[in-house]
Amino acid sequence: MSLLRSHLVLMFLYATATAAFFALLWKSTTSERVRFFLWVFIALFFGGIAVGWAMYPLPLR
Repeated sequence: MSLLRSHLVLMFLYATATAAFFALLWKSTTSERVRFFLWVFIALFFGGIAVGWAMYPLPLR
């Protein structure tokens, strides 16, 4: 299986790119940017895992 077909790898890349974009756009100092990047990355990556895990037992029909 190709690495770019893995859902976790794609979610990691999306969370990284989105967090970097918003950190560079909204914060002015380096320490604020790093802290905000980590906060947004953790929220997107682990939040996506948590939502997927919570939806797993739900029926698809």
